[in-house]
Amino acid sequence: MPLLKQARFAACLLGFVLAFSAQAAPLVVLDPGHNPDDGGATSIRGTREVAYNDRFVRELAPALRRAGWQVAVTRDPGTPIGLVERAELANRLHAALFLSIHHDSAQPRYLEKVRQGGLVGYRTVKPIEGYSLYVSGENPCFARSRQLATLLGEQLRRLGRPPALHHAERIPGEGRPLLNRYLGIYRHDALAVLRHSQVPAVLLEVGVITDPRDEAYVNDSRNRGKMIRGIVRALQLFVREARDR
Repeated sequence: MPLLKQARFAACLLGFVLAFSAQAAPLVVLDPGHNPDDGGATSIRGTREVAYNDRFVRELAPALRRAGWQVAVTRDPGTPIGLVERAELANRLHAALFLSIHHDSAQPRYLEKVRQGGLVGYRTVKPIEGYSLYVSGENPCFARSRQLATLLGEQLRRLGRPPALHHAERIPGEGRPLLNRYLGIYRHDALAVLRHSQVPAVLLEVGVITDPRDEAYVNDSRNRGKMIRGIVRALQLFVREARDR
């Protein structure tokens, strides 16, 4: 193993020991994807993705605190932060894990413009639904990141959520390798928030906000509550398995 990779793997092991022994409650760093001035995808409603990300983290954070977690959030709504800075926050805090929250879209060939109340939105021309999970092979905690993604995928599938598989399609901008087709887990080594993390790190695309049915699903507070309870269960299982090692 090259020296740099050895050093990063050692940092992962040290961080894992600190995360589960130096504090009574584990710490999760939640990352609402994108920034106010770079809002990500535009939904069928004409709403930028960043608003969906902020809302989901705003609801997920207290649920995790009630379950006994310590929670840090990389940024407040309206406050920008760099991608590497997000990962470095988790590293500095010796977090048990890092979870980046996003909402998904599709390639331009599958989108059409629509107008909603004076706003321009985008709608998929065919059904593209579901969640997806990303891990990076450049993360020194790759194995544990994949374990975390597996637990998250299992909980979301139990809710009847399908995995979004369009990112594996062999077209420009896609072609991501699937590590687990049934659970919708992709490997994406270039994602900065994942590869710069020295803790287990996963990026979750909650749903496809350009698909009419999927956007309606994630926009329903009852459905978000179900997903959040599933995420909390997945994280609790992750901690239990880590402490049993």
